[in-house]
Amino acid sequence: MPPRTHLPLHRLQQEKPRRKSGFGTAFDRDPARHGAKIQNELDRVVAAQATKAAIPGIDPELILKVELNRAVDEDEWRRAGFTVIAQNPGNVFVLFADNRELAAFRERLEAFRLGPPEGQKGPPHAALIGSIESAADVSPPDRIGPHLRSSGLQTVDAIDGRKVYVVDVELWDAGPQERMLRAQLIAAFLDGLGAERIGEPFVTHHGLILLRVRARGTVLKSILERPEVALVDLPPLPDLGERDPPALTVTDLPRRRPPPDNAPIIGIIDSGVNAHPLLDNVVIESFGVPAELGEADEWGHGTKVSGIAAYGDLRERIEQNSFDAPVRIISARVVNAQGCFDETQKLPEQMRNAITALADKGCRVINMSLGDKELIPYADGRASSWASELDTLARERDLVIVVSAGNAASGTRAPWGNTHDAILTTFPDYLTTADNRLIDPAIAANVITVGALAHANGLRDDPDDGVQVQSIASMNEPSPVTRTGPGIGKAIKPEFCDYGGTLVFNGHSNRIVKGDNWASAGMLTLEPDYRRSLFTAVTGTSYAAPRVAYKAALLANRYPDASANLIRALLGLSAEVPTETLQRLQPTTPKAPPSAIVRQCIGYGVPDLTKALASDDHRVVLLADRQELNLDQVALYAIPLPHDFRATKGPRHIRVSLAFDPPVRHTRLEYLGARMSFHLVRGLTPEQILDFFQRREDGSDIPEIPSTAKCSMEPGSKVRETSTLQCATFTQSKNNDNYGDAFYLAVFTHRRWAGDDIVRQRFSVAVELRHDGCQELYQRCSELNIELRQRLIQRA
Repeated sequence: MPPRTHLPLHRLQQEKPRRKSGFGTAFDRDPARHGAKIQNELDRVVAAQATKAAIPGIDPELILKVELNRAVDEDEWRRAGFTVIAQNPGNVFVLFADNRELAAFRERLEAFRLGPPEGQKGPPHAALIGSIESAADVSPPDRIGPHLRSSGLQTVDAIDGRKVYVVDVELWDAGPQERMLRAQLIAAFLDGLGAERIGEPFVTHHGLILLRVRARGTVLKSILERPEVALVDLPPLPDLGERDPPALTVTDLPRRRPPPDNAPIIGIIDSGVNAHPLLDNVVIESFGVPAELGEADEWGHGTKVSGIAAYGDLRERIEQNSFDAPVRIISARVVNAQGCFDETQKLPEQMRNAITALADKGCRVINMSLGDKELIPYADGRASSWASELDTLARERDLVIVVSAGNAASGTRAPWGNTHDAILTTFPDYLTTADNRLIDPAIAANVITVGALAHANGLRDDPDDGVQVQSIASMNEPSPVTRTGPGIGKAIKPEFCDYGGTLVFNGHSNRIVKGDNWASAGMLTLEPDYRRSLFTAVTGTSYAAPRVAYKAALLANRYPDASANLIRALLGLSAEVPTETLQRLQPTTPKAPPSAIVRQCIGYGVPDLTKALASDDHRVVLLADRQELNLDQVALYAIPLPHDFRATKGPRHIRVSLAFDPPVRHTRLEYLGARMSFHLVRGLTPEQILDFFQRREDGSDIPEIPSTAKCSMEPGSKVRETSTLQCATFTQSKNNDNYGDAFYLAVFTHRRWAGDDIVRQRFSVAVELRHDGCQELYQRCSELNIELRQRLIQRA
C-alpha cells in the first residue's frame, strides 16, 4: 500500500479556563504554642547566619529551610517577604529573604499566635504559619552533593583537611544583585578563604550559578558552611565504556555516494570522532569544546556512536552491501585525554557551549551517549544541573536531544549480585531495582531517553561452547545492561528503547561476556582504528540512543518545518512494545496493556520510522504542530470517525501523543513549571465539553463529566501526568455507533510554579486511528476531516 501524507488535526478556536479545585485545611493545634515554636526556630537561624563573615558587596540576607505539612502557594510566601528558591524531598522548601528583619513574616506570625479574632474559627494566616512544621538553617551536610557522598564523604568530618579537592560550587539563585555580579562577589570571597578558582563562573538566565574551585579539605569545610552555597559536589565524569575491544574485519566495501547536500545533520556530543572510510563525506565537521580538546577520538566511544548514528543498522547495511548514509554528522568532543569532562568549564557550561555550537551549524537532532561514570542511580530527589541545562536548551533552541539511559553497574555493584552466575536467575527482576535506575542526565524531562533491547540472544555458532554458555535475554527483550525509570516525579522514562546488544554468561571462564568480547553479543559499528578493522561490536545503551537519533533525523528531514515537540510526538505515536518483552516481563498477562514494570524498562517501546513518516490506507495520523495554550486553560480538537471505522467488525484503536517543553528548575522537586494532560471525549458537543471544564464564576458546583463520555485510555492520565511526552491508546472491539462521527480531544495546561512571566505553553499533538479491517480508512477520514473543518468554522 502506498504511503499517505498525514492529515491536519483541527482545533476549535475558543479557549476556556479549565476547572480547578481549591483546598484548605483547618488548624487544629494551639496557635500560641505553635507560633512560639516557629518564632524560636526562626530566631536561632537568624542569629546563626549573623555570625557568618559578611561578603563585601552583599547585604545581610537569610536562607531558611522549612518543612511543610501541606502545600503553600508561592504568592503567599512572596507576600510574607520570602522567595522560594528550592524544593527538596519530604516537602522541605528553601526560602530566601533579602533582609533579616522579616517584618512581613513576623507580623503574620504574631497575628497567628494571638489566635482567632472574634467571630472567626481559625487564626489569621493559618494557611501559611500552620503549614510550617519546622524552620531551620541549611546545614553543611545538606550541601554535600551525591558524587561526594558516593565517594564516602557523607559528613563534613569525613573530609580530609590535607587533601586537595576539585569541586563545583552551586550558589542559590537569590539576592537583588545581577547574577554574574553576585557570582563574582562570592567567588572573590572564596578566593580569600584559600580556594583557587578554575575558569569563570557559569551563570544562566534561568538561575543556575556554578563556580569550580580547587581547595584543600579545610577550605572545603568552610565553603560548606556558607549560607549562599546551595550544593558542593565533584564534577561529573563521562561513562565511556572500555577502550580497544577486539575488532571484526569486513573488507571489499562497495562504492559509496556521499549524503545529499540537504541531508539532515545529527550532532554527536561525545569523545570525538576518528577518520574512517565509512565516515568520509559523512562527518562534515568536528571540533572540541573547548577547542583545546581537539577533535580526535582517543577513547573510541564517539566513533562507535557516530557509526550507528550515520547508518542505523550496520548489520543490515552489510547484508544489503550498501553504505550510502542518509544523514550527515557533526562531532563535538567534550572529553579530554584522561576520559574526563573539561576541567576549565563547568559541565552545564560545556554542554551549553557544545549544543549551541551544533544548533548554530544546523543540527536539529543531537545525540549524547554519555552518562555519569559514578553510576549514581536517580532516587526521586531533585534533578541535576546537567539534566536541567539539557532541558532548557531543548526548549530554547527547539531541539530533539537524545540521551542514553545508562548501563548497569558491574563488579561488586552489579544489580544481579556478587557472583556472575547470579545474573541467570535474577534477570529480569533486577532491572527495576533501586540500584539500577537511570543515571544522570537520563532523567532530563524535555529530552528523549533511550534504553536498550537485546538484538539477539548473543550466543555464538560454536558447538564447543556447550551448556556452560548461557544466554540471558532473547531478541526483543530488555537488554541485561539497560537502566530503568521512572524519571522525575514518576515520569515515564526511558520513553523509548532500541537495540543495544546483550550479555552472555560464559560458565567456562565464569564471566559475563558482552559485544566487546563476542561480536554475536553486540551491535555492529565502526572500529575507531580502521587500520585494524573496519567494524567492531559493542553492547550498551550508548548504542541504542543513536538508532533513535537516526530515526528522529530522518523524520525531521521529512517534515522540515516540524517542531522538536512534533518529532517527539510522532516517534511516540509510532512506538510499539515488542511482544517478546510483554511475554518476559508480564508472563501471566502477555496480551494485556503494558504494565508499570514494562513502562519502567522500555517506556512506549521501539519507534517505527515507517509509521512515523507516513499514514497508510488503514492507519491515519492527524497532526497539530506548534500549538500554544494559556496556562490553566483547555483546547479542543476534532477527531473524524468515519462510519466504516465505527461499524466495521474488529478491534480499532485511537492513539494520542502529546509533547510539550515546559520550563524547568533543578532546585525544585516540582521540576516542571507547567504540566499538560488530555482526555478523549465522545457523545458531547464542543460547547458541552467546554462547559464541563470551565470555572464557574458564581461558585456553583461543577457537574462531573459523564463516565460514558470519557474514553478509557491506557496508560491513564495519572500515570502519564508528569511526563512531557504522553502517549495513550483507546481500544474498542465491539461496534458502537452511538456517539456520532467525531470524538474530541481536550488538551489541558496546568500551572505549577511558573510565574506571571510564563503565560503560555507550546506543544504538539498527533492522533492515530487504526482499524485493520478498514482498507479505505484514510480516504474516508480525509473526506470527513474536510467536513469537520467546515463545521468548526461555522460554529466559530
